[in-house]
Amino acid sequence: MLLGIGLHASLAFFPSFWPVQDGGASDGGGFDLFLYAVHGFRMPVFFLLSGFFTAMLWRRRGTVALVNHRARRIVLPLALGLVTIVPAVDWVSERATEGSIDNWAMGAAEKGDIWLPVLLGQPDAVPVAVANGADVDVRGDDKGTPLHLAAFMDVPDVVQALLDAGADHRLTNGDGSTPLVVAVWVGSERVADVLVAAGSRDIRVDDQRWQDIEWFGDGAAFKRMVLEPEVEDETGLDSWIDQFHHLWFLWFLCWLVAGFVLIAPLADEVGNGITSAKVRRRLLWIAFPLTLVLQARMGDSGAYETFGPDTSTGLLPAAHVLLYYAVFFGYGAAAFGARTDDGDPLIDRLGRYWQIVLPATVVVILPLALGATFGDEPDRWGSVVLQALYVWGMTFGLMGLFRRLLSGERYWVRFLSDASYWMYLLHLPLVILAQDWIRDWDIPRIPKFLAICWGVSGLLLLTYRYLVRYTPIGTLLNGPRTRPEPSPAVAGTSGGT
Repeated sequence: MLLGIGLHASLAFFPSFWPVQDGGASDGGGFDLFLYAVHGFRMPVFFLLSGFFTAMLWRRRGTVALVNHRARRIVLPLALGLVTIVPAVDWVSERATEGSIDNWAMGAAEKGDIWLPVLLGQPDAVPVAVANGADVDVRGDDKGTPLHLAAFMDVPDVVQALLDAGADHRLTNGDGSTPLVVAVWVGSERVADVLVAAGSRDIRVDDQRWQDIEWFGDGAAFKRMVLEPEVEDETGLDSWIDQFHHLWFLWFLCWLVAGFVLIAPLADEVGNGITSAKVRRRLLWIAFPLTLVLQARMGDSGAYETFGPDTSTGLLPAAHVLLYYAVFFGYGAAAFGARTDDGDPLIDRLGRYWQIVLPATVVVILPLALGATFGDEPDRWGSVVLQALYVWGMTFGLMGLFRRLLSGERYWVRFLSDASYWMYLLHLPLVILAQDWIRDWDIPRIPKFLAICWGVSGLLLLTYRYLVRYTPIGTLLNGPRTRPEPSPAVAGTSGGT
């Protein structure tokens, strides 16, 4: 959960799909490598542990208690998040994207590119582009000029900026159309008025309005298709749910727990022959070839280069992504109760060689996997195999490391574990706000990244401690928690001696 905060914070610092692009964002610096390294194992480990504890809860309390528990801890937080957190993420993302567009346009303008500022509808970047050597009447593939593009996009302020920069409104494109003709064709009265005011020959007759021209707006549908293409919803349904954003993992857990509730009792009914601890231990090996098969489906079966599992945030999960996580969830569920030949719990042995497995996975397998995926000569199947080795190596290595370091009962570990659920649910809008706030600060990227991670984490830890932990929200997320009793010495001093 906590690594997710760092993962999302890193996305602003290198070119990506993220709504915030930091002012110093660029390739290099290791932020993309950090993203790949974390994304390659984080959620598989999470679902493996979820499967383990789901099986534990089922064995100890039964099916009804399991369903009630998961409904309280997963379904209800997800439902509440859909009407609070998801809208907040949408709002801050839209706000941040506007700032990113300004940065992209101005960055292009400073390099002498006039097309991107026009395409992004940024009039302030037009004179900057011209000052840096851009030709205001440069021709595109269709012989159109930036003024033709601005007229097509219906951005009168950009049209005015181009005219102020010296754009020639008399030039025609490959179809012989002036910018004014383009504006009338797409149905833009405002742009047409700006062009006529600048000296374009008015093509209206007498007191005719723009709308009275017979072919006015004939290109509006084409413009919408180009600028606002209809994208089929991932579910294929006209659902009110656009996407779950980072809460998709709760939706996946709903599917996986439902599958567990259906399958686990049936497996028990078959008998001890296939559900014995020893046989289940043997069956766990099936997870490795299954991981290979499903990893091969990532990136549209290799159509584009990708590292780690695909992301699926819609109402109907992508089948190969859900099955991929189901492998880890099922592995964790089957591992509960499985034993070694000498009778020890298998879970105690999985990370036994972590001192070797973890360094080898990070130092050897990860670089090889990244090279096979993104190198000059990508190796498709080498990438698939190495990515599968990476995720399982990190899984077993981290399990061994954390069982070695944190197996004892410690208050701060319990507190941080409980807080991490709240922190992950709430972090994304705060991370985007923080990225947007400091994007133009003239400091290196690493201090910015650390400031976002520490600032957001610190704020969420404080809110959890003082506003959540001992409230109904804390009980919803983690069950009831009791405030620590003061030590006898402290209690004694408060009342005198």
